[in-house]
Amino acid sequence: MNLQDAIMIIILGLLAFYFIWWRDLDREEKLRTLANDLKIPFYPKGDKSLFNKLKYFSLFSISDRHKIKNMLHQGNEELDIAIFDYSFVTGGGFNDGKPGTGATYATSAVYFCSTKLDLPQFTLEPEKKHQIEDLHDIDFIDYPKFSDKYLLRGNPEKSIRKLFNKELIKFFESISELELCVEGGGNQIIIYKLNERIDPNELNKFMDKGMEVFSKFTKGTQSALMNPPSS
Repeated sequence: MNLQDAIMIIILGLLAFYFIWWRDLDREEKLRTLANDLKIPFYPKGDKSLFNKLKYFSLFSISDRHKIKNMLHQGNEELDIAIFDYSFVTGGGFNDGKPGTGATYATSAVYFCSTKLDLPQFTLEPEKKHQIEDLHDIDFIDYPKFSDKYLLRGNPEKSIRKLFNKELIKFFESISELELCVEGGGNQIIIYKLNERIDPNELNKFMDKGMEVFSKFTKGTQSALMNPPSS
């Protein structure tokens, strides 16, 4: 190996360290500092006490190759809140008996478990994500803007239609974040941005948006039967 080749290997190694490891380490440290400032426990590899609860969301069933990191988690008997990074790998297959690399997706999520929630199982995602797929979509005739913007699925459909009352539908119509996804079921709900990790500097803003969505569903579960929209 000549000197030029050795220098090139060193440069490539340094670039790999920066793009693969250093940025993740820097992100972890920034989120740890924010957690300390907020006095919320920080779990670099996620709080395992939550893992069994999270597996019921469809986000966590997309792939067996997934990872939870940088979790801020705090709760009591009435309300459990967690914010974390989640990544998963799809595709890849096998090449000569070895697993392929596949495509990696990364997102940030905020999770709530609350005694104030009593939700049917549902997922709400941007409609454009599934333009090619033939999936059953719960639409509302009186709210074409909402139906064009989002793909709403779940069971039982009747309960979901009662949950998504006029107030809740209008709220989601007004949201500018087109990549916002929401999943709910029972006393749990999770909000995340499709394949987008939040900047640590935007953590408080993301928490506020999550709290806003959460509050709409606690109100919705209380008033859904009073003001159901047309199907």
